[in-house]
Amino acid sequence: MTRVLDLTGDKAAKRFDLLRTALLSGGDGKGERVRATLRKEARLLDALDAVSHLTTDGDPDRRLLNADVGTLTISQEDFDLLQKYVDTTPWIPRVAREAVDLQDWLSASEKHDD
Repeated sequence: MTRVLDLTGDKAAKRFDLLRTALLSGGDGKGERVRATLRKEARLLDALDAVSHLTTDGDPDRRLLNADVGTLTISQEDFDLLQKYVDTTPWIPRVAREAVDLQDWLSASEKHDD
């Protein structure tokens, strides 16, 4: 099974930034990170890198290519890790609305049987 993340529209850039933040923080940073987890993280970073470019301002160090990148398809097991990280990241109150939107958006992403 795969999940399809829609990276189009006005919220695409912010969702991308928050996804990348959650992935880079590893959620709460606790727990065992075995080889399988590292491989999932690497695949997720590759997928996000493929739809983004390096910035010169360094914060964050990557930006979504444009607001109409399209879709990003990831395996269910990689999606599960990403969703775990999004759900366990200690979001500051300033981004609470965006974090809730991100969680809802992830939960509503399309499922495809392969």
